[in-house]
Amino acid sequence: MKSNQQFLLGIYTRSPLHVGCGTSVDIVDMPVMRERITNFPVIPSSSLKGVLRQQARDGFESEKSPIVNLLFGNEDDEATKDENGKTKAYAGAVITGEGKLLAFPVRSLKGCFAWITCPTVLRRFQRDWGESFDVPDIGVDACIADDAVASGSTVVLEEYPLEAKNDESRKIVAEAIAKVCNDPVCQAELDKRLVIVSDENFQHFVTACTEIVARIQMNPATRTNEQLFNQENVPCEALFYSVCTILDNHRPDDQSDAGAKFRELFPSDKAFLQIGGDETVGLGLCEVTLTEKGGE
Repeated sequence: MKSNQQFLLGIYTRSPLHVGCGTSVDIVDMPVMRERITNFPVIPSSSLKGVLRQQARDGFESEKSPIVNLLFGNEDDEATKDENGKTKAYAGAVITGEGKLLAFPVRSLKGCFAWITCPTVLRRFQRDWGESFDVPDIGVDACIADDAVASGSTVVLEEYPLEAKNDESRKIVAEAIAKVCNDPVCQAELDKRLVIVSDENFQHFVTACTEIVARIQMNPATRTNEQLFNQENVPCEALFYSVCTILDNHRPDDQSDAGAKFRELFPSDKAFLQIGGDETVGLGLCEVTLTEKGGE
């Protein structure tokens, strides 16, 4: 049995994603969850764990399956009693990492749209997953981009022109990011559309260029609008990643290989999962790709 296996989940948004942090008194009534220090959108590990637990329930055909409890721990009503009548429950074997942003789509004057990333995001990905590639340093008014989105020496993202250059480091970074996701659009276009910008510009774009959607609540009796609120969504075509660690089995009465059971949640190394809120209006459809450490 292997212990402390690691799996990388590449989370690609096929539709806009709303993992909310409650209501706000700001202009946006329902913002998305963000990291405190960077303000980057994030998918909390608790949200991912809940989605993966439901995937296990569906895959193993029983909400009370011992495999679900093995991977994700006992729920309150699933705890058993020992011979002395004390509650007997065990922690799950899966440590679910938060979903961190790796590439974010923005409008481009040339080429329609581009994916942006930045040195801090790339270095965090290297640290979390152990990838090895050179991370370029970028000036605040510059970027590294391909001719597919650059007009001469300039890239215009949203309304901001940046001085562009193209070198081999961008292609190497694109190859590293492409391993995270099997989405056909990402696989076909990332190499041409990836733009590496400065940390400051990346922070600005992921803060100011999310979707803000006006939502209404109707009174079915009067057929009139009773409430108007603004909701923030991460746009489709965004790429997150999460590192999941499989610990040694905590259960003395069940020595199943937790890593093998976790892999069974992704029979073809990918799955389509709904993450976040508003499933019934089409939000949160994500393609999740599984990569095992040492088994790429």
